[in-house]
Amino acid sequence: MKISLQDDVAVVSGSVPFVNVMELTNGIDRSVCDTRILLNATFLKYNLDDPCQGCTNIPKCGNKMLRIDLQLESTLTGFSFHVGDSRTNNGYKGDASTQENDAEFHSLGYQHNLYGSDKCPDMSLVMSGLLSPGVTTVTIFVGNEFIRVTNNQGYVYELCSKCLFALNGQSDSQGPVNEDIFIGLNRIIDSPSYRVGTGVCGAVIKWACPWGC
Repeated sequence: MKISLQDDVAVVSGSVPFVNVMELTNGIDRSVCDTRILLNATFLKYNLDDPCQGCTNIPKCGNKMLRIDLQLESTLTGFSFHVGDSRTNNGYKGDASTQENDAEFHSLGYQHNLYGSDKCPDMSLVMSGLLSPGVTTVTIFVGNEFIRVTNNQGYVYELCSKCLFALNGQSDSQGPVNEDIFIGLNRIIDSPSYRVGTGVCGAVIKWACPWGC
């Protein structure tokens, strides 16, 4: 699936199984990439002792590891991207308590923040380096309890933790169990108008494995 968010209109070409566009909001300033889109992806459950092996060995590929390639312009503002496993994720570790499994990863200007779910209340990471000046592409791999992010300047960050995205039927004391990831571009997941951002001009989304299994 290829997405263009330039010229104030979202253009989506191609399709990916189990990945859907939920909302589109046209931009208002043609000088920046500010068109907004919300997508969701449904993951396939699997049975492995180590969840971090879920997409690194044949035949475990398929819709168990999602790859998100982002094309960025030079200026980033606000929430340029937001990835989480609660439909009401709204940034800074919040989702109005609708899901216990509500881990999230988002940009904020040129920094990027990673928050664990409500099961890990102390996990809050504010980081830098991914969105340094001159970065034009960012790649995010998302899997069950797993994230890996890279950029075109050699930055790599990877974490496997039970605090991260619950995509394999884990229990949830606040809401229904699901295997969904939500992706907001130039916006947060919860709202197209509250906590928005600019800077993502395009994206390519597909099921893949970061190590080519």
